[in-house]
Amino acid sequence: MSNDNNSMKEYKGILGQVTSPLIFFALALLVIEGIIGITVVKSQLDATQQFYMILVMAFLFLAVVGLVAWITVKYPLNLMDKVDKNLKRNDLMETLLGSDMFKDAVIDIVSDIVPGPQSKEKENGSK
Repeated sequence: MSNDNNSMKEYKGILGQVTSPLIFFALALLVIEGIIGITVVKSQLDATQQFYMILVMAFLFLAVVGLVAWITVKYPLNLMDKVDKNLKRNDLMETLLGSDMFKDAVIDIVSDIVPGPQSKEKENGSK
């Protein structure tokens, strides 16, 4: 039972990596190419049939690459969701770093860490 639980976690981990259309197409291409590749290697096909299967694999590869290129050109905003989130996060960080409150906090921390002059004599360089 724990073996089934571990395999289910691994399966969910693999599917959890599919977070964008580009990764989905790459995973789909790997699955299709893997199935056809295993079929070519494990089956009792003659050389001509194996050659045709390799051509099918090449065609599928080019078809998926062409489809991804078409989707990217036709619907580019679908690929921008992560960029939008990062831009929003960058704007928030820029607002925080530019605020007076942040600058005051940094000055307070630095003044606590960096020791100031102990006396007027050390400031002038005399003992």
